[in-house]
Amino acid sequence: MCSDTSTLLSLFRLAWISDSAFPVGSFSFSMGLEGAVESGLVGDASTLEEYVVGLLYNAAECDCIALIEAFRAASNGDHSRLVDADHRLLSFKSSHEARAMTTKMGGRLAGLLRSICPTALTEEFYRWGAEGVTPTTYPVAQAVAGVALGVGERSLYAAHLYGVANTALSAAMRLMRLSHYTSQEILYRLSPLCEELYNLYGGLSIEDMTSFAPTLELALSLHERGKSRLFMN
Repeated sequence: MCSDTSTLLSLFRLAWISDSAFPVGSFSFSMGLEGAVESGLVGDASTLEEYVVGLLYNAAECDCIALIEAFRAASNGDHSRLVDADHRLLSFKSSHEARAMTTKMGGRLAGLLRSICPTALTEEFYRWGAEGVTPTTYPVAQAVAGVALGVGERSLYAAHLYGVANTALSAAMRLMRLSHYTSQEILYRLSPLCEELYNLYGGLSIEDMTSFAPTLELALSLHERGKSRLFMN
């Protein structure tokens, strides 16, 4: 595994692109939580925390492996390996909802990087997406951002998992009876899981990527026929 050499400047910029105010559209998605709440799979703080734990494990086994693969490929100038990781990750998204989420957010991040942080890599990644060479999934776009901003692998990994948990918990505030204190307590309790997941999955190769998350897939599929429409997925 790579060491993390993030500077204060790069960590500041990582916090900037990870903030909920950064306009990639994360507020439009619920990580399948809308379908889970409507169907009764999630109904209180306890079941919500279990759901978020499942999201984090699924991210570690799939999205984060692609993120690390893309980060290392971009760091070494291996663009074909970067594009392959992007396509491979999208192939693991079996539902329309999951594919829409990752490509919409990834495309927006790619566009923002090109405008705000123009480098040869961010220009090329945006062009590849516009020309259909690569689908620009969100984790791979984050990897490109990490290289462009000088962010280390472990910091980028933590930022991705934080985004997964925070997106779901923010959605929960609009979907169920949940106080801000409770959502932050859940986020705090789950924070040590980031280190555990990196130690478990951070050294795996792209061939080890998997995506067995039946509860998440069920929640996403239920949403497609559900009555509530607070979120795009």
